[in-house]
Amino acid sequence: MEKKYQIFVSSTFQDLELERRVAIEQVLNLGHIPVGMELFQASDDSQWNYIKQRIDECDYYVVIVAERYGAEQDGKSFTQMEYEYAVARGVPTIAFLLHEAARASWPQSKIEFEKKDTLNKFRDICSQKLVKFWKNSDDLGSKVISSLVELTRHRPRTGWVRADTAATPAALNEIAKLSEEKRNLQKAVEDLRQQVSEPKLSADIEHRIKILSETMAASFFPDNIEIDDEVSMLLLFHEINRSFSTGCKLWTAMKAVNVSLGIKDNHRNSVINLLGEYAAYNLLDVERTQEHSGGTIHSVDVYKSTEFGKQFAIHAGIWLLS
Repeated sequence: MEKKYQIFVSSTFQDLELERRVAIEQVLNLGHIPVGMELFQASDDSQWNYIKQRIDECDYYVVIVAERYGAEQDGKSFTQMEYEYAVARGVPTIAFLLHEAARASWPQSKIEFEKKDTLNKFRDICSQKLVKFWKNSDDLGSKVISSLVELTRHRPRTGWVRADTAATPAALNEIAKLSEEKRNLQKAVEDLRQQVSEPKLSADIEHRIKILSETMAASFFPDNIEIDDEVSMLLLFHEINRSFSTGCKLWTAMKAVNVSLGIKDNHRNSVINLLGEYAAYNLLDVERTQEHSGGTIHSVDVYKSTEFGKQFAIHAGIWLLS
């Protein structure tokens, strides 16, 4: 359904009558609803309270700044008060500031020389948010069009729709029902994710994690070889356990160990002892199989993760990342 936005157009008045008219026309050309001082109705409320009420009703706020600071209340112009109020209320704003090149040739009758410093401070405040610069009324008109199109696309607001195109009570109830179902599903998914990613740590697994985290893999190798002596048995198992998921021979296991520990040469007996340690903790199972090679039969040890070892690997990974 087509949505219309209410857009507050702010500026000083007499010096920017043409520019205000251009901006309001462009808002209308976009199919939106302009709100400005020339459109205000008489009200019994104070002027400032009435302005705040209208800003609260708007979806976006536009301010046009030239060379007049404008009428003041308590030392601050209404234009600046409106802008700061819109920002404080979270209304998306665009400030259209007169370009420096145009300021130099701006008619002197439209300049408040005594308020130059105050005006420049206000321009600085506007520059902290979305700001565009214009040189003449035609340039301003094109900037208003393009800026509002971009702003409404990137920061859509509540807006207004025709009553006959708005959602019916039945449709709203259905949306509410679907939203509730979505929330319930999201919660269920999150609960499942936590169950998978944070499995309960048994005392048995915790005990093995503690021991293997304190045992260095280098302790299984001769002292005279170059080896990374800061790799624990727990970290090493975490790095090489995939090799054992479907079973691997000693040669494959030895290569995985060498890569993880930075060992250049093969140390068969050391690796056998190291893998035996994992087997002692029920992390690996060693199966002896018969292999045919060159017309002869010889025995080969195959190392494979136990079911306990697979669960242990999950907990070890979580523990190492925590």
